[in-house]
Amino acid sequence: MSSYTPCPPSQTRLLDVAERAGVSVITVSRALRTPAKVAPETRARIEAAVASLGYVPNLVAGALASARTRTVGILVPTVSSSIFATTINGLTDALESEGYSIVLAQSGYEAAREVAALAALLGRRPEGIVMVGSPMTDAARIMLEAAQDRGTMVVETWDLPERPIGSVVGFDNRAVGNAVAARFAAAGHQRLAFVGGDDDRASARFHGFAETAARLGQAPPLRIQLPAPSAMADAVAAYNAAHGPESLSRADAIFAATDVHAFGLLSAALRHGRRVPEDTALVGLGDLEMARFSIPSLTTVRIDGARMGQAAASLILEGVRRPSHDYAPKRIDLGFELIVRESG
Repeated sequence: MSSYTPCPPSQTRLLDVAERAGVSVITVSRALRTPAKVAPETRARIEAAVASLGYVPNLVAGALASARTRTVGILVPTVSSSIFATTINGLTDALESEGYSIVLAQSGYEAAREVAALAALLGRRPEGIVMVGSPMTDAARIMLEAAQDRGTMVVETWDLPERPIGSVVGFDNRAVGNAVAARFAAAGHQRLAFVGGDDDRASARFHGFAETAARLGQAPPLRIQLPAPSAMADAVAAYNAAHGPESLSRADAIFAATDVHAFGLLSAALRHGRRVPEDTALVGLGDLEMARFSIPSLTTVRIDGARMGQAAASLILEGVRRPSHDYAPKRIDLGFELIVRESG
């Protein structure tokens, strides 16, 4: 029976992982650097130990332990969608002006990829980590909590989670769904639909949308889930593929989880002979530049992504300039604005 006693995440060493997995330090090191050279069963035990302890290899171990890296990592679900671009730009502009470098990674909405990306970012011992959204898994949360214990500032954005890891700056996604459903109800729409991914933020928008529809006496909205990450073409395909009761062409009002999805739905609806908004009202989210110039122009929910990135940068800078015992995590709700245009 091992006499191993877990140590705090901030002090986790390679030796702790080895003892938890029941192998040598050399085997752990080999598994982390060249996993193909370690037997699958042994590798699985090591990976489980790493996840449970929140251990992250130190990729800057040669530097002085007290050295500041002056880097901030940002993990986004995808870089292919323009909806997060303003947040990245706002964060980058604010931090680079203070002499910080940005390291960007994407999760692709995949849990395993998120953990791998976090390990790569945290291994460089950044002074801050900005998450677009909250971690998808307990393993990722453990890693971030351990990093925070080591002094890394953690800021979650694009949401307002009930249990934030550190500071958070975002908006209430559920309230967004409430507002869009209320607008549709006020306009007399009855056959509602929601189109978007199944990530936590899109799901929160749908649940708010559905709960307000129910409260106002409307039928349960149709929900069409798109693959993640998804593009405009996926929304077009969803509109073209659905038939019968599941057909989007039967809806008289559609809430798209992002403007990108909304533009695809707008194109498909017009091609199917549907008039927007007379036959089908359409609301998106993001207020991308194209929303003002599409025909018809797009009604959408405006999110101030640039301000969100700037606020996240300010939280990180404030945190790294104060002793850890003198910093209290902050919760900043930037809100949102429903921008009414021609589509709905």
